[in-house]
Amino acid sequence: MLALAAWGAMHGVQPDAFARAFASADWSWVLASALLYAVSQLASAFVWRCGLTACGFGALSRRHVVNAHMIGHGAGELLPAQLGQVVRYAAIRRHPVAAEGCGLRVAGSVGAHKALDGVATFIVVAVAALVIPLPSAVEGLRWVMGAVLAGLLMAFVVAWRSDGERLLARVPARLQPLVQGLAHGGAIFASRRHALAAVGFQLVAVGARVLSLAALLHAFGLPAGAALLVFALMVLSGVLAITPGGVGIREAAIVPALVATYGLGTDVTLAFSLGIQATALAASLVCAAAALLSQQLWPPTAAPAAPG
Repeated sequence: MLALAAWGAMHGVQPDAFARAFASADWSWVLASALLYAVSQLASAFVWRCGLTACGFGALSRRHVVNAHMIGHGAGELLPAQLGQVVRYAAIRRHPVAAEGCGLRVAGSVGAHKALDGVATFIVVAVAALVIPLPSAVEGLRWVMGAVLAGLLMAFVVAWRSDGERLLARVPARLQPLVQGLAHGGAIFASRRHALAAVGFQLVAVGARVLSLAALLHAFGLPAGAALLVFALMVLSGVLAITPGGVGIREAAIVPALVATYGLGTDVTLAFSLGIQATALAASLVCAAAALLSQQLWPPTAAPAAPG
């Protein structure tokens, strides 16, 4: 079904017009979009550091956490599914503090970061979709967002009223160490101070990502006001991101919606959608390369022990 949707999005695209859409792009705005994308990833790295600090890895340097995040994110742009998270885990474990600590806690922090990132981002998008006026072509998106937001609220209430110890007691004894280790990695959800800081950084990440999309829309001569709609469609299509960078799935979601809503040409809209992937890939690979160079020039070391 996704293949048919992608084919429908590409139907009628003229190669010459498609090439002209790329050639006529304002590359200064493309560069601005890439820089804003890098800012959003930097803020996302700080979200993860809040979680690592909450679960006992406060001794990890800010630079190493940012480097590990950038390396993992760069790998995620090239690898399918969520394999970039495996690379991120391996990169953070190169630090002596993380290597000597519990690997399950580190893995739990990665999962907690993804959960906080996804939930906070979706809530922002859902609230925006419920408040701002949407074009008639995507009016149904408001009901989808509202339904999922209500489901998240119910899940939060259930989780809040649940007794963690009783739930753990129901886990088979041989699996309890595994579950406990992963749960300790999600300690950010039990720390109000770290959770609020993480939410703040996540809002910066979302804001920078929306501004990045607005800059890229402007670069292709499209209405920058469509940035929030594009971001919402990207969040929804990202649930099915089984391809590297979500390519193909994202186009199937964005192109028909923009064409129907704003009456745009399919060629320039598809060029913009592929430009999202190209900009994210370029920015991610540059940041990952810089992170790898930083790791080589300044290898992670443990802080010296305090004199006793």
